Amino acid sequence: MPANGLGVFVVTQKFDPHVDRVLPILKHRGVPFFRLNTDDFHADYAVSTTPEMGGVHIRDAWGRSVAFPDDVAALWYRKPVPPAPPKPVTDEEAARVVAAETAEFLASLWSLPVPRRINDPAANERAARKLPQLALAARLGLRIPRSIVTNDPAEARAFVAGLPAAAACKSLKAYGYRDEAGERFIFARRVEPAEFAAAAETVALCPTLLQEYVEKDHELRVTIIGARTFCCRIDSQSAAEATTDWRRADPFALPHRIVPLDPTVERALRAMMEVHGLLYGSFDLIVTPAGEIVFLELNPNGQWLWVEMMTEAPMAEAMADLLTGSGP
Repeated sequence: MPANGLGVFVVTQKFDPHVDRVLPILKHRGVPFFRLNTDDFHADYAVSTTPEMGGVHIRDAWGRSVAFPDDVAALWYRKPVPPAPPKPVTDEEAARVVAAETAEFLASLWSLPVPRRINDPAANERAARKLPQLALAARLGLRIPRSIVTNDPAEARAFVAGLPAAAACKSLKAYGYRDEAGERFIFARRVEPAEFAAAAETVALCPTLLQEYVEKDHELRVTIIGARTFCCRIDSQSAAEATTDWRRADPFALPHRIVPLDPTVERALRAMMEVHGLLYGSFDLIVTPAGEIVFLELNPNGQWLWVEMMTEAPMAEAMADLLTGSGP
């Protein structure tokens, strides 16, 4: 990035097709950018700063450099991951110290003032929490599933007994893990009354999120990128493995199409983003067989590329517009 040439600073990882889709658009527009892949931080980047500088000089292994934040008009905080430890560090305790110090440095870097953040990392973290999301959505007039978080089996039994049918059990935070069978994720599960009765005492082991199971006609993935709103209908009930949580299925096997969004719902979603200081966000909504829209969750840093690939919606162009402060 040329000195004093205001551009885009992208924080992500080596494998990020979203960034790979947007950077050629910025290049075509003549917008300077600098990409920092945090997984290769120790191998590919050199940094230096002093209190007097008020910023950080960053160089990569290919001779590119940037003065952060002086050269930066927009920070795109995409999908950074913890850096791999430097190869000479083999002691486990030393590796933990290096990881902690590096994380603290990077957190300090993201805290420096930048005119536009998509999104502020601290705002992402706050906005991703499901309990405040549900409370805010309800205050803004959106229908939410009846919900409880408890580690009291008696409270959980009373809640489930009051539901008209099955319950849904969800994690409070998105988790993935790896075992001998490969990579796994924790998805939402439909829990019938008999299954819940057999496992109710395990609620005491951990605060557990239970909701009423809301029957679906289809689902909506609403992606708001600056001034643009992309509402994608996903026919999740067309595949058995997707009926409870469409993420269990191959999304490319499910019908997708861009549809209009109820203006009242859109205003509420945008109000949620404004409360959290977000310029970008993706939302998961249910449309019931009766046509009622039910809020599920906000992902402040969610994926959108598969929607563009399935529908040809110009989402990468919209992201480039947001990063450069252009467009509608």
